[in-house]
Amino acid sequence: MSGLSHRSDVEFMEGCNPALVERNADEFLRIHNMLAEADEPAERAEKKTHWHSEGRQHYEARVAEARVAEARKLVANLAEAYGKAAGALRDYAYALTTAKSHYSNGKANEQALAELIATKGTAITREAQDAEPMRQWEDMRGTTGVLDFFAELTMDVDDIKDEANRLHDAAGGNFHLARTTENEARGICVHVMKQAYDLLPEFRLRNVPRVDIFSAIAAIAAIAAMQREAREASSNPLTRLSGSGPKQDYAAQVGDSPVSPALRDIRMQVANLPQAKDGYWDPPSSDQEKKNWIAANREIIQAAARNSGLPADMVAGIAWQEIGGQYGWMDDLTDTAREQADAPWGLSPVSPENLPWRVGGTPDETSFGPIAIQVRRGAEVLGYDPDNLTEHQRSVVEESLQDPGQNIFIASEYLAQLKAESEFVDVPAEEMTPAQYQELAARYNGGPYWEGSDAQAYGRGFDNDLSNAREAMR
Repeated sequence: MSGLSHRSDVEFMEGCNPALVERNADEFLRIHNMLAEADEPAERAEKKTHWHSEGRQHYEARVAEARVAEARKLVANLAEAYGKAAGALRDYAYALTTAKSHYSNGKANEQALAELIATKGTAITREAQDAEPMRQWEDMRGTTGVLDFFAELTMDVDDIKDEANRLHDAAGGNFHLARTTENEARGICVHVMKQAYDLLPEFRLRNVPRVDIFSAIAAIAAIAAMQREAREASSNPLTRLSGSGPKQDYAAQVGDSPVSPALRDIRMQVANLPQAKDGYWDPPSSDQEKKNWIAANREIIQAAARNSGLPADMVAGIAWQEIGGQYGWMDDLTDTAREQADAPWGLSPVSPENLPWRVGGTPDETSFGPIAIQVRRGAEVLGYDPDNLTEHQRSVVEESLQDPGQNIFIASEYLAQLKAESEFVDVPAEEMTPAQYQELAARYNGGPYWEGSDAQAYGRGFDNDLSNAREAMR
């Protein structure tokens, strides 16, 4: 099967986002430019500063001739490293866009193949339901019948064989193009990033173990004078990307830790705010009740919006659309049913996607909280690996989404991530237009399918109700 790949080989591209990769490239370029700008004053300090005092000889010997020159070299290496990293990520983002286009074409051909297969057989076992259409067709045109389609052993597929083979090969070819395009680009990107990493110096603090360095940095950052300098520098465009929120502290990898650094930060901020109004047992059902909920949580919404670099009324408008949803206990029941169906000892052969009514869907797609957020999206926002959540981590994510205060912060940060994927990523919060508000709402509802009719209708509904949300925030 040379030149063909299956969807499972490239399904990871569902979670790949070229816009966010490019945004990281912009961040590295920002640091490169900031470091490059620092070279001029460093050069003045080295070559043009004249020190007149009894300590002049010490200054010239220890600072001008050595320390400043070393500092300039350090800054130059750092600037080169971040410049290399920015270029590598930008090139990868472009290649990833092309690869995802091939992947999208493959899914379109795969869907057509699935519809054609459905005219000849119905999957009745869990294994057959879970198999991708290419695998299903390979089984149907063979003689083994390992997937156990309904009446498979007696069905006649000759009349669809040519078209099914064409769609099968087209999908496989598209998936293969996606696979090779992304794989080659990733290899180059990793190589250049390694070169950039090797240019970075290894920072060590004297008599401080490496594991404690970031704790020491945090302590330095807490010094009042350092905080004052940071506030003064915040207006400089080189200190943060336009349209983003405030710079976040260093966050270690989550690993198996139940509480991620991002979640810990959110919990600390929520702890210093008024108690959030809940709606688990009795969600708002009327416009007045929605206004009361938003007004009661006004300070939390404002704090979450500031933290994410968004307009507060944007977050409030999304809350208006979401808080009148189903009861919290219904989310719990839906999640339980999906987990039971997904477990090997559960409701097999019915897969969670094939459960009836609104219960149908994967456990990762279950939404929790007053501002409905799917478990997978919440995990991503909080810095967990959604594909490798431990049972404890998943429980922590669900509890955080159900807590109204933490839920508002998580929803706001998810909106910020969606804004980072848009064409108006660099537009500051106070300069966002009504059209951009509406598009961001559509993205919140539809994700990658935000241009579809349902998501667009959601965006229009958001726009129609935005004045109510703004009134509640006054």
